[in-house]
Amino acid sequence: MEDENDVIVGYLVIREIGDDEVQFWDPEAGWNDDPDDGKLYETAEEAERDAETLRAGNNDTITVEPVYGDDGEEEEEEI
Repeated sequence: MEDENDVIVGYLVIREIGDDEVQFWDPEAGWNDDPDDGKLYETAEEAERDAETLRAGNNDTITVEPVYGDDGEEEEEEI
C-alpha cells in the first residue's frame, strides 16, 4: 500500500496464474516469477499496449499495475 511520499516509478504487466500467484512480463524473456525480472515500463500507455497484445486470444487475466517508490523526501515525525 502506498503512502503520501510514494510516487509511481513505473508499471509492470502481470498475469494471474492461480491462487494468489502471478507472473511478470518481459518482452525478451517472457513470463517470470520474479518481479525484478519483469520489464518496468516508463508509462502506463506503453505497458497497456503490450498487455493488450498479450490478451489477444488469451483467457488469462493480464493487468497493468503501478510500481511505487519513495520520493526521497524525509518525513518529520509528529510528537
